[in-house]
Amino acid sequence: MTKPKTNPRVSESSALVFLEYILLGLCLSVVALRATLTEGPPMRATTLASNLSNNLYSLTVSTFLVLSLVLWVIWSFCGKRFLYRLTGIEIGLCLFCVAAIVAGLAAADERLAITDIAVFLAPPLMALLLVQLLDSQTKIELVLIVIAALGVVSAYRCTEQISENEHLIEFYEQNPQAALMEQQIVPDSLDHFQFEHRLYSKDISGFFTTSNSAGSFALLASFAAVTLFIERYRNRKSDPLGFAWLITCGIGVAIVVLGLVITTSKGAMIALVFAVVAFFIILLFGAGLRTHRKAVLTTCLLSVVVGGCLVVWYGLAHGRLPGGNSMLVRWQYWHASGQMYADHPLTGVGPGNFGHFYTHYKPAAAPESVADPHNFPLSILTQYGPLGLVGFLAMILIPLWRVSASSHVSTPLKAHGTEPDFKKTAIGLAIVISAVLLCIRPIVFPIPPTASPQEKEAGIIIFYIVPVIVFIAGFTLLAAGMRPAKKSHTGISSAALFCAVLGVLLHNLIDFAIFEPGVLTAFWAIIACLVAIGRSRDPGHHVVLKPPVFAKILVAAAAAVTIAIYLIYALVPAARSTAKIRQAARQVSVGWLEQAHDLLDKAAKDDSLSAAALSMNGRLYLHPYGLTPNKDRSLLLKAEKCFKAAVERNHAAFKNFERLTEVYSSLADISTEQEKTDWLNKALESALAALERYPGCGRLHFNLAQVAEKLGKTDIAIRQYEQAVEIEDEYRAQFRQMYPEREKIVSRLGQEKYDFAIRRAKELSTRFDI
Repeated sequence: MTKPKTNPRVSESSALVFLEYILLGLCLSVVALRATLTEGPPMRATTLASNLSNNLYSLTVSTFLVLSLVLWVIWSFCGKRFLYRLTGIEIGLCLFCVAAIVAGLAAADERLAITDIAVFLAPPLMALLLVQLLDSQTKIELVLIVIAALGVVSAYRCTEQISENEHLIEFYEQNPQAALMEQQIVPDSLDHFQFEHRLYSKDISGFFTTSNSAGSFALLASFAAVTLFIERYRNRKSDPLGFAWLITCGIGVAIVVLGLVITTSKGAMIALVFAVVAFFIILLFGAGLRTHRKAVLTTCLLSVVVGGCLVVWYGLAHGRLPGGNSMLVRWQYWHASGQMYADHPLTGVGPGNFGHFYTHYKPAAAPESVADPHNFPLSILTQYGPLGLVGFLAMILIPLWRVSASSHVSTPLKAHGTEPDFKKTAIGLAIVISAVLLCIRPIVFPIPPTASPQEKEAGIIIFYIVPVIVFIAGFTLLAAGMRPAKKSHTGISSAALFCAVLGVLLHNLIDFAIFEPGVLTAFWAIIACLVAIGRSRDPGHHVVLKPPVFAKILVAAAAAVTIAIYLIYALVPAARSTAKIRQAARQVSVGWLEQAHDLLDKAAKDDSLSAAALSMNGRLYLHPYGLTPNKDRSLLLKAEKCFKAAVERNHAAFKNFERLTEVYSSLADISTEQEKTDWLNKALESALAALERYPGCGRLHFNLAQVAEKLGKTDIAIRQYEQAVEIEDEYRAQFRQMYPEREKIVSRLGQEKYDFAIRRAKELSTRFDI
């Protein structure tokens, strides 16, 4: 490792420079795509074709980021001189990768684990690449302009949703049955209540899944815009039109901040206030904080520990946290997560597998199941284990620690000895990103084929063209008049981005927004800019090598093997399987069930790690059995085969065991007396297995009671009926606590089953004197 005084890349080949611009455009195009397409975390349930398609899209986009880094490494390493700028991310990344492999091997759903690892690791790998590419002040500012411009697009989308929400409410109130049918929701059910609750809450989520996620992204975009505004203000006198450009940039800042306000995310607003206060403290006391940064770090760590202890103490003492319903349910998430980690202290339950295991620890009174604990340290700890949490925190905190040691003022970075022309680079980058948005978004988010020609024309304009126009407008507002400065106050810029990172981390102590790919990718892009700015004040942290030929061959071969493994185990099986599952869904929609079964069989073979195709195929066999008067035994036997195979691939999910119970109970109903007992015993076994995985589900207790009653196991039946009633009563008590203004309680078990369980438990107890 050397620390040369001059940039060793002054004589860099033009081919590599050209490649780096292409890779920069690709990375920022990915940031733009993920910020303008709803892309949920991979941990969401994979029982729906739509979620599988979301995961495949996430994998594909992540593949481009991984391939970009690998391509840069090979091209650079095979040149005359290899320069790698150290970022501080590397140590934590290595630890996290080790933890991910170990946790992935221990996961119940290995396909979901692989997908989660790939999607989660791609953004920090992109950050490593961006640090290598951001070798000038111009490039750093362009990254910030893109993120801020995407904040303008998100703000526009949020304003659209205000009127959309009003129209949805109006449609629901005029024709509630049609609205529920569109969502495939049973009237007067818990799903119906939750649908109404979401509808009337008027959630403003922009292009993200929740308002909190939109708020986290808006927080990052706001500080990116503020950073540009500060740089424009400090250099306003160097341009005759400097004040005019300052106004245009200020308009961009105002729009992005307005988008954050529109989301009405309380967590994001609190994080914004925290980040702003921290920013002013750094500006006022920056020198003293740097001088005593070890003491500051120690104080912060102690504050976090003490704060965490107080939260745990209050939660254990009161069974909730102070605040509204959201804090009540969050304490339930966190308490259950603590129990989950206690049972899996070394590896966690596996990446992306939280949702499969949460039902085992979920409180009986809790109204909903979740796929994430809404707290990023708990989420990583429970899924990747303690080493994963240490690695993730190290990836973030080490770069922040290095940046915190830097001074306020420095000369700008220079790219290969020459600052790139800002205007040409900005126009080219805007054209590339706009073209990508126009080409890719219609593929990922197509207009329904049933739409009329007029609806298609309107959809093309509203969904595809207008967001690009808004992006260009935001880009222009923020980039107009920008030019390389002779002196850059990078300390102020890094302070702003530093506080943005802290704000997002604070927000995600009570949310999961950071795991949403759009937020996570922008988050790591901001960290890359922060590291690149810090490098201008401490340029010595890089490795320079002149590798021999055999080393180049070895690195190229290692990269090829890595990519091959990634494609074989992560992308290709998921792509083949998902494509066939989507085809099967289309076949089902037109009534061609045999073709759908064949496609699902092939999908299960294409991806030997996923249980999704098998589970869907089993449900597809069960559906016609319940509709036809002539009961076809072969349909049940085929469904049994599918569900048993699904259980072998994922032993943690309760739903396949529940469906097996349904299959065996149905087989018992159409079998002879001799066979009936065998099928009922199998039903009892699968019902117990389902209940073991979800002990707080009244429905599963009710199902087990019915099977036990048929087998003559009266004591078990009575106990399970009573448990179903007890769980429903606990749920109803919490429902009253959360929604005291509602006169009617929405039953989770169902009023008919609830009344039947009460009556049947009494009848059996009286009859058998138990």
